Amino acid sequence: MSVRLVFLGTGSGKPTPSRNVSSVALFREGEMFMFDCGEGTQTQLAKSSLRPGTLEGIFLTHFHGDHVNGLPGLLGTLSLNQREDGLPIFAPPGLRSWFRTLRKVGILTPGFPIRYEEIEKAGTVLQGDGWRLEAHPLNHRVDCWGYAFIEDARPGRFDLDAARALGVPPGPLYGKLQRGETVTLDDGTEVKPEQVLGPARPGLKVAYCCDTVPCDGAIELARGADVLIHESTYPAGDERMAHKRGHSTSADAARCAKEAGAQALILTHFSQKHLRLEEFLKGARKIFPNVHAAHDFFEFEVTRREQ
Repeated sequence: MSVRLVFLGTGSGKPTPSRNVSSVALFREGEMFMFDCGEGTQTQLAKSSLRPGTLEGIFLTHFHGDHVNGLPGLLGTLSLNQREDGLPIFAPPGLRSWFRTLRKVGILTPGFPIRYEEIEKAGTVLQGDGWRLEAHPLNHRVDCWGYAFIEDARPGRFDLDAARALGVPPGPLYGKLQRGETVTLDDGTEVKPEQVLGPARPGLKVAYCCDTVPCDGAIELARGADVLIHESTYPAGDERMAHKRGHSTSADAARCAKEAGAQALILTHFSQKHLRLEEFLKGARKIFPNVHAAHDFFEFEVTRREQ
């Protein structure tokens, strides 16, 4: 079991022939979640290994064009594909008024229900079977939010020897104990799950922070993450310019990953004037070794840690 990340756009500001603008898809057990939807995302999605019909939610960080301008086109494509299922869209306040304008001028006429969710406080914004999505505020030039996809903890490993020693017979009772249920044996003895299960095993966590200067919200989202996806508009050493413009460098992203105890860091949202990314990686790896620089259609598989 794993989570697959697919980067549909990794540049900032404007699309270029080598990089589209921001969008990342997270795919888990037949469900896709999209973070940001910059211009051209629908075309990138069509070129990728993903199927649009699996989309279960869209999460926008803020309303700068390189993060949202692709949304009307994507929703139009979904309508043309005969989508019928509803779709939640999460964003800062202003989402509803933006879509009212798009409808009024005829740009957006979706053929399926859309649920508009404006985020005003930190915490869980969406839950599903075995997972939840949290949002925390970031620090950009406008209202901006980051997200974390978090799986529920899994039961610990089943200790067969312990179960036998307690007299639990092979069969359905094993399954009940593994599901966290207390069972009663024929002689009236109760056996509790904690007697035969090891420590709970954490589920996967993927954090997405884009755009932001270094801030507490990014640290909170990244805390204990298996993967932190963090903007790196500028290379290490350009902190003064980056922070002035509401962005981070690759060194800032690395410091966030290190302080939060993340397992891996993926850099994205590169300034389009930087065609080569060696400088970004070099600056980050001095601080946090396990760093990757994303490119369009880069795929990364996040595998659950076993205990």
